[in-house]
Amino acid sequence: MKLPQLVESFILFSNTHLKFLAFGTLLLITGAAVTPYFQYGYSTGDTWTPNRVKQVPSKSSGDPPVLAYWIYGSSGDGERILRLLKATYHPRNQYLLLLDASSSSDERSDLALSIQSDPLFSEFDNVNVVGRSYGVNPMGGSGLAALLHASALLLKISSSWDWFITLGPSDYPLITQDDILHAFTFLPRDLNFVHFANTSVSDVNERVKRVVVDPNVYERKNSPIFYATGSRNAPNMFKIVTGSPWVILSRSFIEFCVEGWDNFPRKLLMYMSNVESPLELYFQTVICNSPGFQNMTIDNDLRYVMSKNDTLNKMGEMAIVARSFKKEDDDGLMQEIDTNILKRCGNGVVRGKWCFDQKTNVSMTINKTATEGREDWRWGDINSVEESPRGVKLGQTLSRLAGEGTRRFDGCRDNI
Repeated sequence: MKLPQLVESFILFSNTHLKFLAFGTLLLITGAAVTPYFQYGYSTGDTWTPNRVKQVPSKSSGDPPVLAYWIYGSSGDGERILRLLKATYHPRNQYLLLLDASSSSDERSDLALSIQSDPLFSEFDNVNVVGRSYGVNPMGGSGLAALLHASALLLKISSSWDWFITLGPSDYPLITQDDILHAFTFLPRDLNFVHFANTSVSDVNERVKRVVVDPNVYERKNSPIFYATGSRNAPNMFKIVTGSPWVILSRSFIEFCVEGWDNFPRKLLMYMSNVESPLELYFQTVICNSPGFQNMTIDNDLRYVMSKNDTLNKMGEMAIVARSFKKEDDDGLMQEIDTNILKRCGNGVVRGKWCFDQKTNVSMTINKTATEGREDWRWGDINSVEESPRGVKLGQTLSRLAGEGTRRFDGCRDNI
């Protein structure tokens, strides 16, 4: 069986620092052409194409937004990525999946085949898989580069999405996509959700003085970072700010970071190539040193960090995702979330108003009338959502925060 062409990574590796910086800026920003993963129907021999009546998300005033999800993992995470995809799936959204270089080619092929063989994903053509993998260490520059690369690919794949959301294998949603889309419908589309840490300037400066080397930038395999013997001065032309590595970013802010019309994001990316955990520094620092985005940021990443013996009733009302699930939780608390919150049964996706039959919690509803040897696919309206009381409450809370104005970390004010 011949696999369709995967999304290409187009990453260049070099043994020179300057070419890494180019990789981190120009290559990830401009990118080469991107081929969508799905162009044709799944085939086991004879050519077969679904009878598509594909719905395109409406972007009229009052319509729900479109979310772009980057879901990534390492060796052994393929099944967890699939489960996370199904728990967050909605036909309006865009999805980009990555298994990094610690995974085998067989693992990546299995993930691609799992996506390809599901007629739902094939029908809506909104799930893509990165074909050529690379080393990723969230503690080093390769973690930040991978995130920017994913956002650049999603910009190439679709022009319709509004927010970029990162998810890892230890994440799981606490709210349905219908509720999230409802809550985000009434927000300014250039609003960002980024959490800032209340860290002293001296502590941050000591952290960035220490030089870190990330071999994953140069090699197609996962490697640990290491610390150089020397140090460097902290920058004095801008202030570095820390916070959560998990972000929800507007399309306008992503374009500002990756398309390079302003020099500061590019300059900062160069500096961050040798910083430990730059994902905890980069976006907070760009926001605090870019006046146009300071007033469009809410100091909240909408995540709930799990602790031992957590239960559902302890999880924050503003959180849309819980994180730090262990693999042993897959059939425990995650199953409880599936049953009691998402209403996801078996191996299906979470139903919503887009499902033709609201009583059927499966990947799709099929009208099995043979027309010229093919099946007719039937769906509900992907431009409508059916919110629950939890979605209504979340929407009211977020709208209130957005309406009250600035919700940025107070440390940004020193840069105004």
